[in-house]
Amino acid sequence: MIDLKFIGRSFDQICFVVPDLEKAMDYWRNTNGVQAWSVANDLAKTQIEKEYLGRPGNFQFSCAYGYAGDTLIELARHDGGDSIYRDWVDERGYGLHHVGFRLADPADFARADQHYRDLGLSKAMSALFQSPVGNCRWAYYDTRSTIGCYTELYYLDGEFLDINKRMRAGEVVNLTGE
Repeated sequence: MIDLKFIGRSFDQICFVVPDLEKAMDYWRNTNGVQAWSVANDLAKTQIEKEYLGRPGNFQFSCAYGYAGDTLIELARHDGGDSIYRDWVDERGYGLHHVGFRLADPADFARADQHYRDLGLSKAMSALFQSPVGNCRWAYYDTRSTIGCYTELYYLDGEFLDINKRMRAGEVVNLTGE
């Protein structure tokens, strides 16, 4: 049996698909006290290796990130193309979309990905955000029939690790250079 502690100890995210990032951030500020939000408009624009339901992906989306304690709250807005965000809204409406596990590095990501595939979980959407200062590889797996939402595996490296720490500490970080 594979030791799964490297996955289980890395839970850190919950995501909601929303129609309006500003309204959703205001809700979280005023209702749940999550004050600091970092916004990434057109987040998928420069991502590579985009995949949607086993074929090349053309999705576009924007996200806002804020921390409630050690849990990353992600607000995702579908901006265009084919995506599981759009599918979710069409099938279920806005709301809880996925939980996420941040793996330590590419090797742990590969181990977790293989484990999920060995369990028969299909990869629904994925991509790689690659930049001179860091990388983020992410993938959503279809766990809707067992937990009611998708599950994301991802890792960060380079300066993205520092950016994540700064956001967790309550700093608003410019994520898209705007």
